[in-house]
Amino acid sequence: MASMEPTRQANGAPPLAEPGQPASQPLPSERGHAQRRRRGALGGRPLLWIALTSLAGLVALFFVSRAVRSHAAEPPAIRIPLPAFELTDQRGQRFGLEQLRGRVSIADFIFTTCPTVCPKLTQRMKEIEQRSRDLGGALHLVTFTVDPENDTPEVLAQYAASQGLPLDRWTLLTGPLDQIESTILEGFKIAMGKKESSPGIFSIFHGERLVLVDQEGVIRGYYEANDEGIPAILRDARALVK
Repeated sequence: MASMEPTRQANGAPPLAEPGQPASQPLPSERGHAQRRRRGALGGRPLLWIALTSLAGLVALFFVSRAVRSHAAEPPAIRIPLPAFELTDQRGQRFGLEQLRGRVSIADFIFTTCPTVCPKLTQRMKEIEQRSRDLGGALHLVTFTVDPENDTPEVLAQYAASQGLPLDRWTLLTGPLDQIESTILEGFKIAMGKKESSPGIFSIFHGERLVLVDQEGVIRGYYEANDEGIPAILRDARALVK
C-alpha cells in the first residue's frame, strides 16, 4: 500500500502545496515571531488586559455559584405520616400530633434512669438545640420516654431541670404504656420494650435514632446521634424550615 507521507523536495524543503490545498503551516520559528508580535500588541493595551481578566473572573464566579446552588440542601424525600396521638408533657399538659404541627421537630427516645446510651442522646439533643438557636421557635425538640411507668410528668420535669433543658424549645412526653407503645412503635417506627435479663429483673431497650418531623406531622428522616448524623439532621431541618 502506498505511503501517505508527503515527499520532500531535493533541497530538503517541505513539499509544495498542491493546487487547491491550503498553504503549509508556518515554521515553529515563524509561529514564535507571530505570538511575540501579538503579545507585544496586547501588552501595549493594558485596559484590554484588565477587561479580559475581569471577564474571566466573572465567568469563574458564575460557574462556582452554579455549583454551590446545585449542592444546596434540599428537604429529604422520605415521607411517613404520623398517626394521631395524645400524651402528657412534663407540666402535666396534653400534647399530641396537633402540637407538633406548624413547626419542624426532632424527636429522641430515652428513659430517665438509663445509665448508658440515654445520657449521650440527651447531650446530642442539647448540641442540636445550641446549634439551631438561630431558628428559634421554628424548630422544636421532643423527648419521648420508653419507661412511662416510672417517668411521670414530675420525674420528667426533674430530669429537664437537672439537665438544664430549655423548655421553651423542648418538650418531654409520657403517658399510658399502651399509648406510648402505639406512638413509638407504630407511629415513629422506633423499637422499644422490656426483656427479662435475669429472673425477676427486666431490661428496657429502645431505638437510638433521632427522627425529623416536618410542619405537617410527617416523618422526613432517621439519623444516627453521632458526628455524622448531627450535621445531617441540622442541615435537613434547616431545609424544611426554609
